[in-house]
Amino acid sequence: MKFIKMVSILKNNENFTPYVFYSSFLKEVAEEIKNEDFFIFKFVENGDENVFDSNYRIEPISIPLLLSLSEQLSKFYKEPIELLLYKNNATKEVLNFLFKSDFFWVAGDNKIPSYPLGRNILNFENSYLGDFIKNDPRPDHRVRCYSLNDDDLQSKLDDYKGEDEKRDFLISEYVYTVREHFQELLFDNTNTSSKTDYYVELLSELITNGVLHSKSNTFALMFLNKFSTKFSISDNGIGFQESLNSKAENFLYKPFELKNKIEGLNILKVNSKILNNLHVIFETLYYSSLKDRRGLFDLMISVVLESKGYFRLHSDNSQIIVSNRMNNELIELSNLRNKLFNFHEKILVNAIKDSRYDDDMISVQKDIMSCFVRLYKNICDKYNNDYRYSSIRFYNVKFKGVHIEVEIPNT
Repeated sequence: MKFIKMVSILKNNENFTPYVFYSSFLKEVAEEIKNEDFFIFKFVENGDENVFDSNYRIEPISIPLLLSLSEQLSKFYKEPIELLLYKNNATKEVLNFLFKSDFFWVAGDNKIPSYPLGRNILNFENSYLGDFIKNDPRPDHRVRCYSLNDDDLQSKLDDYKGEDEKRDFLISEYVYTVREHFQELLFDNTNTSSKTDYYVELLSELITNGVLHSKSNTFALMFLNKFSTKFSISDNGIGFQESLNSKAENFLYKPFELKNKIEGLNILKVNSKILNNLHVIFETLYYSSLKDRRGLFDLMISVVLESKGYFRLHSDNSQIIVSNRMNNELIELSNLRNKLFNFHEKILVNAIKDSRYDDDMISVQKDIMSCFVRLYKNICDKYNNDYRYSSIRFYNVKFKGVHIEVEIPNT
């Protein structure tokens, strides 16, 4: 006999946030799929019962996480995951938002060219959708999916041989797409309006990383309210560890040099496999700070230092939350990064192999590593003193892939 287990996505009187997703929802899903032959999602906890006593909410930036998890489960079960929908007074507002944010188009099996291509990861009854309340979310508040399977990108990519050539091609493609998807939202935030081109460049780089290295779909959503702009990007690909395994050594970067150094400090008494994920996050940010193009590290610096916002980075079982509580180290890292990037730009302008700056660049690289070690020590010390208010979080359930969240205040 085969058993079916249901897990409710939205709980009554609980806002489905990224924190809820990581801390309780993932755990509940993991516990149920271990022992059941079939697994399905129940959209809301009470279904069609207690309609007038029920209230359901979802924070928009948790939508890419939900899609990413659904895609993982659909691959595991080799078929779309069943999603039981309910249409009543308690669910109509959240159904309305998800429908008009394109969640159901992206998650379902849509093939109509005028709507987002369905990724066929959730199966649901389409008759429950439509004829909602008249409240329309902002058109830009839509979840986006990026994939090499779209717009014949994979075959176009095959025309390029080198990794750098492929990356440059994808970035050039995504710059236009990202600008179309997010430019208006960036314009409407005081902290990002004057740096729209910079953020478009960074987001194009991150999406390129997602689809090129993760070998999977990359889901993203940007949401603006009167307080802040929030952005979430999620993939369930190969993750940071495997991506770093492919990095070649050069005169600036020796693979896992920082990771090995902070592991030797032995500050945190945490399960070694889970702790490894945190160290890989630090290694990734360190690697990004040495690159000759703007990317993940630069997004973190811009969000936290220049906009007084929050930057969250999750990989497997670990998450780091970067805020202006780390200003001293971040300011130093930012100055060092800019100094190193200026050398990269001088070499690029010369358009030839130029070793005149090697010694100076190596000196800056060593300073960057030392600063990362100090940052790691301070973060770990705060965790040991009171983990509840720490900037790092560890979870028992592994969530495959890379997940980035930023929050930028409007003023």
